[in-house]
Amino acid sequence: MTKDSSVFPQLRQLEVDFVIPHLVGDLPLCIDPFLLFKSRDPELRLLHASIVEHFADGVSAIAKDDELDAKYILDFPEVAEIGFGYGASNKRGSGLGKTLTNLLIGSLKLSPAIMERGIRHVEEMQLISPGIGPDRVGDIASNILKEYLIQYTQRQCEVHNLPIRSLVPVNHVYDPKERCWRDGYYDLPVNSEDGRAILFVPRRIVRQLPWINYDNFVKTEFRAYLEARKRVGRVTGRAPSKAEVTSTSRVETSIIDAYVKQREQQAAAAQPILPPLTDSSADTGESLLTRLATIPPGQSDATAYQELVLDILTFVFCPDLIDGRLEERTIDGTERRDIIVTNDSDATFLDYVRTSHDSLFVMFEVKNTDELTMAALNQAATYLGDRIGRLGYIVTRKPPGDNLLRKQISIFNDSNPRKVLLILSDRDLEELIKLRMQDVSPILWLQKHYRRFRTAAQ
Repeated sequence: MTKDSSVFPQLRQLEVDFVIPHLVGDLPLCIDPFLLFKSRDPELRLLHASIVEHFADGVSAIAKDDELDAKYILDFPEVAEIGFGYGASNKRGSGLGKTLTNLLIGSLKLSPAIMERGIRHVEEMQLISPGIGPDRVGDIASNILKEYLIQYTQRQCEVHNLPIRSLVPVNHVYDPKERCWRDGYYDLPVNSEDGRAILFVPRRIVRQLPWINYDNFVKTEFRAYLEARKRVGRVTGRAPSKAEVTSTSRVETSIIDAYVKQREQQAAAAQPILPPLTDSSADTGESLLTRLATIPPGQSDATAYQELVLDILTFVFCPDLIDGRLEERTIDGTERRDIIVTNDSDATFLDYVRTSHDSLFVMFEVKNTDELTMAALNQAATYLGDRIGRLGYIVTRKPPGDNLLRKQISIFNDSNPRKVLLILSDRDLEELIKLRMQDVSPILWLQKHYRRFRTAAQ
């Protein structure tokens, strides 16, 4: 991706929560419903449930021989607004289209066992239909999620101060309450090349291939099935075609069940995957280090430092700590936390933090000052609790002195349940950026930082 090929060239991919689309052409990506399924974010899990419920409606219509209704429900044109797919030059693909919708309905009809048990993951369609591939799974998900993507895009435009246009037309938006498709007009960014609406997709739900995918299925569970058949002389050594594989799996649904169960058990390994990008980790890291060195301490640059810290957190910790947002306020407006991120990690340490400190969310208070005060620690400690968890960070310019460490220990000892308030300095941020530039996970660094404090506090 050249820098001026993206819709917003002023943005760097590794510094934002969403995938930056191209002006022309598709990115070889898809929304992976499994990342919604395994997420600890309740909103994302509900979205997965919405996808499954929508598909269940389609299966129900097929079971009732209501083909017209089934075609209406299972209509998934390509969502050109997100710019995902495997087209070479444009975003005007057909998605499933009429032919493939008919193929999908036909494949379900040919599998009474699947119809009876229902669909648990829409990715299973790859395993029973020769015309459904990873891009089609993405089409299914992005159509049903379009309302969420519209709202998410609007939030990201506000966070990054991106230009939007009023009343941009968007077609085929699924209404989960009424269970119908609608057309509407929304305030959204537009592509300067074709005037179409642009929808952003969170990086944390994107992969180049879905976690549950046909190629992996054939290499694992279906290969084991063939080996068992060979031992009793039931098949030859010839590699089967996709039509033959899907024909078998429509009948022998236990193969699909075993494969899906295996992939669910391996969920911790299912991570968002983006293709290599022109703005490499090294390039982005150097940019962040330069900004860190040039922003001076002081109130006049407090906002610039706060924005930089959010960019650093996104660069360093995504996809473990995700969806960072600036200046989160409580509903009554009495408390303001500088940055809140979601702890969606499968890493052992962050899983421990989530369970031991009730930290589905992690707070980062940003103080652009050389001298951190006791009052700042007291204020930050009051923010920790049931609503956002009991572990948080203060980010400031210089390492803390012994007096602040004693105050951190006092906060820990005097709170019940225990509150852990840690401090990150510019020196720590530099170290974390350099680890990420070397493609080293920063989670072990966080664990050691946490352990040093807990050892000192005991």
